[in-house]
Amino acid sequence: MHIPLLVSFWFTVAAYVVHCIDESLLGGSFVEKVRQHWWPEYSWTKFFWFNTAYFVIMIASIILYDFRGGAWMILPLAWVIERACNGVWHVGWAIRFHEYSPGLVSSILMWMNFYFVVRYHPADEPILSRLWIPALVIGGAFTTFLVLYFPVVKGRQRRRA
Repeated sequence: MHIPLLVSFWFTVAAYVVHCIDESLLGGSFVEKVRQHWWPEYSWTKFFWFNTAYFVIMIASIILYDFRGGAWMILPLAWVIERACNGVWHVGWAIRFHEYSPGLVSSILMWMNFYFVVRYHPADEPILSRLWIPALVIGGAFTTFLVLYFPVVKGRQRRRA
């Protein structure tokens, strides 16, 4: 079985839609939990604009890959990596706070997608190390930012107040 990378990259966007719905509706909502644990001023407006910007970046990078191919694979691949890592963050949150982390259930879709990209990409769409490495760096950088921003930056500011 083979799944074209373009299909997997668009699946990232679809899974992210489900993820945003999960974060909005389940477990008390992501916004409310961030307010409770780290950043009392966090709002639905901030949630909306962050996710809107992320969707625009994801979609634009997939369209660029669709039309240009080659090294333009790096950014969509980075988002697949980052979204899979984001699910690990949700697991950590659930363990740390002993509660459901809004976004956790839909993270399963992200892990499935990462597996599909690694296991089922067609042989005629190789993911060379010159593409994997920058994608890992970019995905890792975004993951690091998202993992550390709320608990470290906003958490520290809250503790000082």
